Amino acid sequence: MADDKASGEHAAPPSSKLDLAGMQALLDITRRLNAEVDSDAVLGTIVDSLVNIVRADRGFLMLRDSDNELQFTIARDRKGVPLEEKKFRVSRGVVDEVAASGETRLIDDAAASDAYNARMSIVSLSLRTILCVPLKTQQGVLGVIYVDSNAITRRFTDDDVPLIEAFAAQAASTLERLRLQKAEMERDRMAAQLEVASEIQKTFLPSTFPPSDGVKGAVASVAALQVGGDFYDVIRLPRGRTGFLVGDVSGKGVPGALFGARLMSDVRYQALLHDDVAKTLTHVNDIVAERATRGMFVTMFYAVLDPANGEVEYANAGHLAPIIRKPDGTLDSWGEPLGMPLGILSGQIYKSDRRTLNPGETLLVLSDGPGDAVGAGGERFGDDRVMETITNGPGDPEGLVNSLVQVVADYTGNRPQADDQTLLAIALA
Repeated sequence: MADDKASGEHAAPPSSKLDLAGMQALLDITRRLNAEVDSDAVLGTIVDSLVNIVRADRGFLMLRDSDNELQFTIARDRKGVPLEEKKFRVSRGVVDEVAASGETRLIDDAAASDAYNARMSIVSLSLRTILCVPLKTQQGVLGVIYVDSNAITRRFTDDDVPLIEAFAAQAASTLERLRLQKAEMERDRMAAQLEVASEIQKTFLPSTFPPSDGVKGAVASVAALQVGGDFYDVIRLPRGRTGFLVGDVSGKGVPGALFGARLMSDVRYQALLHDDVAKTLTHVNDIVAERATRGMFVTMFYAVLDPANGEVEYANAGHLAPIIRKPDGTLDSWGEPLGMPLGILSGQIYKSDRRTLNPGETLLVLSDGPGDAVGAGGERFGDDRVMETITNGPGDPEGLVNSLVQVVADYTGNRPQADDQTLLAIALA
C-alpha cells in the first residue's frame, strides 16, 4: 500500500465513519432515489448528487449493456449540464480496472503517478485527481461511478472514499430495484401480448374437425409456448372433397403463429384457385419465399380427400410422412413424394401422388412435437413410442388423437417442452 501511495494511487481505505454533514447528505439523496420511479430521472439524480457531494468537476455513470460491456450512460458537469458523448474523455483504463476488480480507485495527482503515467488517456487529460467506484450488487458489478477534478478546483482524499462508497451502494441498490421492476413490467406486458395472441390464434385454428359429408376427423394442438408455430386447417372444396393440412413454421411464439395464420389464408386461396394439390404447394412456396425473412421456412403436408372413392391426392413440403393406421392396428406411411420445405427457394416445382384411403383406415398427420417431447431424465418420447401408441390406441380419428395426446402428456409430466405438438386424423365416415 505504501507503494501505491507513493505513486499517488490508492485502493479503498479501511471503512470509517461518515462525518455528520456527509451522513445528512447521503440520507437526503437516499430519500430522493427511493422516491424516483423513472430510470432516466434516477440516472440524472445519481450523477448530479455525486458531483455535488464530492464537489467534483465532472461526473459519469457507466453501466453494463446486454453484452456485459461498459457503456457511457450519462455524464454531467458541476452545473448539471449534460456532456456530449464526443466529450466523454475519461481514463478508460481506470474504469475497466474498477469494473473488473470491484474495488474503488483514488488517484491523486494522476498525471504524475508512476503507475498510470504510461497511460496516455490520463496524461492527455491533464487530470489531477480521480475517484472511480464500482456499483456492486449481489449479481456482481453492474457499472461504475467516475468523478474527476483538477488540483485548483478540488483534490480528492482518502476521507472522501467512505462517503462515495456509501453513495455508490445506495445508487446500485436503486438501479437494481428499477431493473427488476422494469423486467417485471416487461414480463407482464409480454404475458398480456401472448394472451391476446393466443386468443387470436384460437380464432383461426379449428378447435374441432369441421363437419364434412362422408368423412370424420379430429384435431389437437399443444403449443410449447402460449402460442405456437404449428398450424393446421380443414378446407371444404368443390365436388364434396375435403382438403386438410398440417404445417410447422421454423419460428415459434408470436412471429411463428402470425406467419402461420397468413400462410393458411394463402393456402386456402391457392387451393380454390388451382384445384390441384401440386400447383397449390408450388405457388404457396413462391409466396413464402418472397415473404419469409432469412432463415425462416415452413414444412407442410397438404392433401385432398374425395369421400366418394377414398382417393387422396397429396404433396409434402419437407414434413413428416403421414401415417396410415389400418383396422388391425398395423401401420403404413406415405413417404413419397417429398419436396423441399416452403420458403427456402422460389421456383420449386412440387409433385403430388394419389393413394386410396380404405374404409376403417385412419390417416394421421403429425408435427414432430410428439416424438420430440422430453420426459424424466431428458429422454425423448421418440418415434418408436409414437408408433406403438398409434398401434395400441383406438382406431377412430378422435380416439386416436386423444390417446396420443394423453400418453405424451403422461410421459412429459409438467416439464416445459421445446416444440409444439399438432395432430390431425381423418377417415371415411
